[in-house]
Amino acid sequence: MMKIFPNHIVRLALLIAMAAQIGFVAAEPTDGKTQLQAVEATLQPGAKLNVQLQLSQPLASAPVSFTLSNPPRVVFDLPNAINATGKNVIPINQGVLKSVQIAQSNDRSRVVLNLTKSVQHQLQLQGASLMVGLIQEAQEVPVAAAAAKRFSEQASGAAHKIEHIDFVRGRNGEGRILVDLSDSRVGVNVRNAGKTVVIDFADTELPEALQRRLNVINFNTPVLYVDALRHAHQAQIVIEPQGDWEQSAYQTDKRLVVDIRPLAKDPNKLIQGSKQGYAGEKLSLNFQRVDVRDVLKVIADFTGKNIVVSDAVSGSVTIGLKDVPWDQALDVIMKSKGLDMRVNGSVISIAPAEEFAAKEKAQLTAEAERETLEALRTEVFSLKYQKAMDFRNMLLGGGTGTTGSSGGASLSMSGGAGGSSGGRMNRILSQRGSVTFDARTNTIFVQDTPRKLDEVQAIINKVDVPVKQVMIESRMVIASNTFSKALGARFGISQTGTPGSNTNLSIGGGLGNKATAFTAPTTAGSNGTYTLGAQGGTVQSATIGNYIISSNGQPDLMSNLPVTNAYGGIALSLLKLSANLLLNLELSALEADARGKVISSPRVTTANQQKARIAQGVEIPYQTATSSGATAVSFKKAELSLEVTPQITPDQKIIMDLDVRKDSKGEDTPGGVAINTQNVQTQVLVGNGETVVLGGIYEQVSRKSTDKVPFFGDLPVVGYAFKRNTRQEDKTELLIFITPKVMDETLALN
Repeated sequence: MMKIFPNHIVRLALLIAMAAQIGFVAAEPTDGKTQLQAVEATLQPGAKLNVQLQLSQPLASAPVSFTLSNPPRVVFDLPNAINATGKNVIPINQGVLKSVQIAQSNDRSRVVLNLTKSVQHQLQLQGASLMVGLIQEAQEVPVAAAAAKRFSEQASGAAHKIEHIDFVRGRNGEGRILVDLSDSRVGVNVRNAGKTVVIDFADTELPEALQRRLNVINFNTPVLYVDALRHAHQAQIVIEPQGDWEQSAYQTDKRLVVDIRPLAKDPNKLIQGSKQGYAGEKLSLNFQRVDVRDVLKVIADFTGKNIVVSDAVSGSVTIGLKDVPWDQALDVIMKSKGLDMRVNGSVISIAPAEEFAAKEKAQLTAEAERETLEALRTEVFSLKYQKAMDFRNMLLGGGTGTTGSSGGASLSMSGGAGGSSGGRMNRILSQRGSVTFDARTNTIFVQDTPRKLDEVQAIINKVDVPVKQVMIESRMVIASNTFSKALGARFGISQTGTPGSNTNLSIGGGLGNKATAFTAPTTAGSNGTYTLGAQGGTVQSATIGNYIISSNGQPDLMSNLPVTNAYGGIALSLLKLSANLLLNLELSALEADARGKVISSPRVTTANQQKARIAQGVEIPYQTATSSGATAVSFKKAELSLEVTPQITPDQKIIMDLDVRKDSKGEDTPGGVAINTQNVQTQVLVGNGETVVLGGIYEQVSRKSTDKVPFFGDLPVVGYAFKRNTRQEDKTELLIFITPKVMDETLALN
């Protein structure tokens, strides 16, 4: 006894019932936003399915939709709307429409129609309802034709624009194409065209700067090239993948994201893809002691797969399954009977696990014997960028062997008994294989089995590629801001005697800011000038008229605290004739404000993962003592240098080991010349063309000082004539910037 209740029979019964409807009613709107209240699907004559979205208020215009071909979907957004149906997934199961998914965000709701195949569709407003017509013809409508028709209907609207196209590598090795649009109402159609993925943008402009080919081979994703083209008023992006892959696309606001994921084939998985678990169409099975072969035949008829069953498969099974994927049902049956399977295209081979193990062991043994007996073939490979010697070492695993022809022009190495064990463990060639290279023509000669020669060619295609160049620009900015202010005074009292007298009194600052007072004999001159006598053979001062002049040419003052190199001053002398008293006062002031900026910008270009250094500066000589007691001249470098080792990551970012240095000559010391050093050593990860600040040093110096005469300098107001005030503010800031750029050529498409 066995019963089969596949879900498609239930769908067929529903299709026979004319004008069958499925509806979901929601609550009344609770705010000012548009409410999606219900979704209804109605099958119409002429192979057309109408999907009605009941809204609380009419929309201003029909939303722009886009389609996906794998899996087939129709997607559109309802602006300023919320989901009031109470469900996120509404099953329909009529015609080509399986279900309706609704996802809500802050300012809109996205509606996704999950289809069984790609068909034409139309969106039309009817009052407060949005009608989506799905034309489900007997034959499947080509996606390109449907897209062209939909685009022609949208051509009357306002033009849109593609603002940016980018490519990044995802965490799981998928290639991700990011397209930034001018607005969210751009008509987008993503479809598979042969071995490529084509994205059409209706009534959309593509700037000339974006019409180019992106070579993304080095990202190590399934994507080889991304071509951006323009056809009249339509923009198009063509993605060329390689190997086994699957694609998915989604749009968030003004950004379209297309993922091309690598598809790793699992021989034990019936439905290939990245989806976890079981993905086959659901069915129900109810068996009572039925032969296993009969059950497998039922599954083969249901799925359309070709199932080959080994003669060793026997026995009966009792099983009851309801609404489970058919691949899960097959897995349950095989595990219960100790069976295994191998998938080759649409053919599924089922046999006991021991039988598969024996066959595979015999196959491996036969391949090993064939490799031992197979005739060797010699192939010549001309390398373009890789050095022949380095590639030879790669093929032989870095081992050493025997030298070939004389003169050093070529070297032959084999993996026989004379080779090292390390080379035999890691070699790419077989044990019988050998390699010879010619350094002059950069050519290698490989002798091995045809299968190994194919592997060598595949390796050459991967490694014999031009190395990308990186230009690194560093900027060291030194900004300084200095401010100083000083105020000083010179003040003194002196009394001069009458001509012929033996005494002149002076109370003043004298020389070097040191106050002196002395009395000495004078001699009258013929011109009425009296000269002070000598003390210790040196003339200390002279009296000219009513002024006491010291040997430095300045009046003797009691308080001598002037400003050095003053930019301005005020001097005042008062004389009372009756007492021959002379009062001298001088005020001096200085204020300086300086701002400066020094920019040093070394730059260097190097290959990926190759160390580079650039420097400019001087070598300063200094004397050193030798072991014999003599002196020798040595040199110290004071230079601006940049030392960097870049590494380009698959997502076009750059890891850099940096050593940036700026040295300059400092003060002379008894031990030699001092070197002022500014240096940073670090490792950073920077995006292509981006600028990052490696570090900075900020230094601020604040200094206040007062020089004064004791007691008199502390007097209010008058004390300013007996002291000198100095204030200094210095600010210095050092910033180091780094900007790497990958020098990669792109091919522009006309």
